[in-house]
Amino acid sequence: MRYNKFLIILLITTMIVVSESCKKGFLEGVNDNPNSPSEVIPRVLLPGAQGNLAYAQGGDMSRYTSIMTQYISGATRQFFAYSQYTFSEEDFNNVWNNVYAATMSNFNSIIEINATGESAGGYDAYDGIARILMAYTIGMSTDVWGDIPYSQAFNGFENLTPAYDSQESVYASIQQLLDEGITILSGDLPDDDFEEPGTDDFIYNGDLNSWIGLAHALKARYYIHLTKIDANAAGNALASINAGGAIDNALYPFTSAGPNPAFQYIEQRDDIVYDGACLQQMTAKSDPRYSVYIDVDGDYWYPGALGAFFAADNSPVMLMTEFERKFIEAEAKVRTGDSGGGQTAFTEAIQASMDFYGIAAEDAATYIAANGTLSGDMNAMIAQIIYEKWVANFLHPESWVDLRRTGTPVLTPNAGGTIPTRFIYPTNERLYNSNMPDQNSTMYAPELWWNQ
Repeated sequence: MRYNKFLIILLITTMIVVSESCKKGFLEGVNDNPNSPSEVIPRVLLPGAQGNLAYAQGGDMSRYTSIMTQYISGATRQFFAYSQYTFSEEDFNNVWNNVYAATMSNFNSIIEINATGESAGGYDAYDGIARILMAYTIGMSTDVWGDIPYSQAFNGFENLTPAYDSQESVYASIQQLLDEGITILSGDLPDDDFEEPGTDDFIYNGDLNSWIGLAHALKARYYIHLTKIDANAAGNALASINAGGAIDNALYPFTSAGPNPAFQYIEQRDDIVYDGACLQQMTAKSDPRYSVYIDVDGDYWYPGALGAFFAADNSPVMLMTEFERKFIEAEAKVRTGDSGGGQTAFTEAIQASMDFYGIAAEDAATYIAANGTLSGDMNAMIAQIIYEKWVANFLHPESWVDLRRTGTPVLTPNAGGTIPTRFIYPTNERLYNSNMPDQNSTMYAPELWWNQ
């Protein structure tokens, strides 16, 4: 893994996404003085890092996990093979490089600049945001690969073969980063801060309260992942839900100048079919969100293509939404014995999803009347919650986590007897990092720590 400090100089230019057909990162933008690393400042690093995160998630990360969760299937070429769970190490090089070299390295640089740079202590707001987004990125990464480099990943030439941290320790780091971000952003920021984020923060435009709320919701997300191995997981998730309250949807806004990754993929490759089990079940239930997810009449692309909500050039990538937070609340309350509270949160979650996708009130009410009442024992109620979360979180990698830890929804594998449970490590890691574990790993083993 060739993480080095020269990448920091290169990646300060990251703002506008380049062609996905070239399968590269999100590399283009501005800087104040390209010949002077001392001019690299958080307001330059933050927007590119946010864009790279959204590009990685909305690109290969979403497409690959959407095969597992049966949001999509492959029509031709590579994606037909992917639908049969035929992946190679090479398939994961680009997404790995995007999350490390183009994303986490910049978040780490912001944190280091505020800690030890020439302007140490002058960028606390950026520091808090960077910690929250670092937690998000290592969380997304460990949830697909398991053990990953983190504690030694950003030491440059001092360590070109960083050790892999166990997934258990990565999860501890996630919670620590989120706690640190909350503490920093909740405190009295120094009056002499050099700058505070504004329009360079593409997600929340510098609204620190929104970042604090997101951090609490992310704590709940990563606690609820541990329900198979930690008896306190649901209680911890619920405590974080209660501490944070409702969130503003965390969306990254792409533009026609730097188009959404799904738009680019359809425009350039278009070898995916949007007819997976999720969409089939939505059709069977007359789910009103179907006509948002899919371009039914060909108004934007062609009949049957991905809808403009997800695949217009300026469609946002959703990192976390209020409806996801409410589904976590519903599950946590049911697991802790509060089925009545779980029912209330469940109904609110479905309604929040309908509102997010612009569904008419009467259509939402009809759907909720038919599908919004929990029944049966705890496991049956959780299955209902995860099903509706699966539908609402369309194309989001989070759904693969829910599928693995709960077994819901019940899906028939496309090939063989089992849906894959992990990504394999990329070629470049095997070739260049002698610390890479599991040299003979597959997409089924070793099992992730939280899924045992």
